[in-house]
Amino acid sequence: MGLGQRLIVIPLTWLLPASAVRILGPWYRFNARNTLGLLRILAGVRVTVEGAIAPGSCTVVMNHQSLIDIPIGFALVPGPLPLIPTRRRYAWGIPGVSPLIRVARLPLIGQTKQDIKADLAMVAEAAERTRAGETCFFIFPEGHRSRDGSILPFMTRGLTLALSRIPRPIYCVVGDGMWQARTLADTMVRVAGSRIRVRVIGPFEPPQEEADIPAFITFLRDRMIATLDEMRRPNAA
Repeated sequence: MGLGQRLIVIPLTWLLPASAVRILGPWYRFNARNTLGLLRILAGVRVTVEGAIAPGSCTVVMNHQSLIDIPIGFALVPGPLPLIPTRRRYAWGIPGVSPLIRVARLPLIGQTKQDIKADLAMVAEAAERTRAGETCFFIFPEGHRSRDGSILPFMTRGLTLALSRIPRPIYCVVGDGMWQARTLADTMVRVAGSRIRVRVIGPFEPPQEEADIPAFITFLRDRMIATLDEMRRPNAA
């Protein structure tokens, strides 16, 4: 995949910059599905998905348990390329991944106090691209992977900014069964045989007034917590 990306996909985005997003969306999904396929074949990982995201530009909010969340997220979005706020350091030094982050212009963030202004500027740019229908906006608002699978408090600045600018449907994705493989090292030794469940809820309409956004974010998090609790019940389907 890395060779095809370097020789075909990235040069195509240079030759056809106006079509770059339309080229990269299917390529991201292809990579995500191949990654999940390898996990299934080589490690016996099983992923069950309930619900679906409709085609079209939208905002997606997902809880964060492990690195596997990322290919699951890309595989679930059938519409335009999802823009996921990504740690700035990942844009360099990871073969196959870093060039794709840069060419897709994913919003790069530092997640430090000194970087807040720059981080919000990147989120604002991604939100405007989604507002225009060019992309989707996909965010893990916890900001960090959970150590026990519970849903952490949301970092609300970026999500608030996105919701204030994107008048498009909002979906929540709740995943479970991945938290024991939260890091790359964990994934290498603990992911085998995992049973991962994913549930999509929504769509929800975005708030009409900015003053309503904090309550709406609380509503989304509460719904996701309730959904995770339901998925973990012994008699859950």
